[in-house]
Amino acid sequence: MKDLLVYVADADALAFLRSILNKHQALGICAISFDIERHPQRDAGMVQSGAELARMKKNLYGKVILMWDHHGSGRDHKQNSIQVAGEIQNKLDAYTWSGNSAVTVLVPELEQWLWHCENAVAAHCNVTTAQLEEWVAQRAQKLNISAETLKRNQPKELFEYVMREKLKRTISPRDFEEIGSRAGITKLLACDSFRSIYDALRHWFPPDMQELGE
Repeated sequence: MKDLLVYVADADALAFLRSILNKHQALGICAISFDIERHPQRDAGMVQSGAELARMKKNLYGKVILMWDHHGSGRDHKQNSIQVAGEIQNKLDAYTWSGNSAVTVLVPELEQWLWHCENAVAAHCNVTTAQLEEWVAQRAQKLNISAETLKRNQPKELFEYVMREKLKRTISPRDFEEIGSRAGITKLLACDSFRSIYDALRHWFPPDMQELGE
């Protein structure tokens, strides 16, 4: 039995989270065995059958995390993220994952994490943080909103603007994996959805004291 299964909605989330989980010491947890799988029907599929798929893996993993974007999930215009997360958590509890599972809904989507680790984004893009901030400010001014509102409400569109319009680059899961590998955990903790995963991991997998030399 492996320690952890993470179900995500797409290849970008899989890539970013794999980078994060490989930094167990930065997370303050012990080294763990884990798999990350993505739902073939993406965000909507996670809401519709993510818990049921996790039930089928009950004997293979000790803990499970389900994670998807609220935007595009099919529930974003009907329920808030807390309501949807509660519904899916209740399903997991009923499938005997109670105490061993966590649900995280990214609002509005995965790219919200990127704007909590701008140093990593800038380094990956091979630009300075000042240049990145200037591009963000330009985009925000064009849309007549603040930079913080832009990052919060349109994180995916902003990342696409930087990559496609300013750098003339396509976006792939490798971008998310490399940004995740550069990202500092402390900066990401300012994001509630990342914090919820961090807290679950720290609760389930406390650090190995021998590894810490204590």
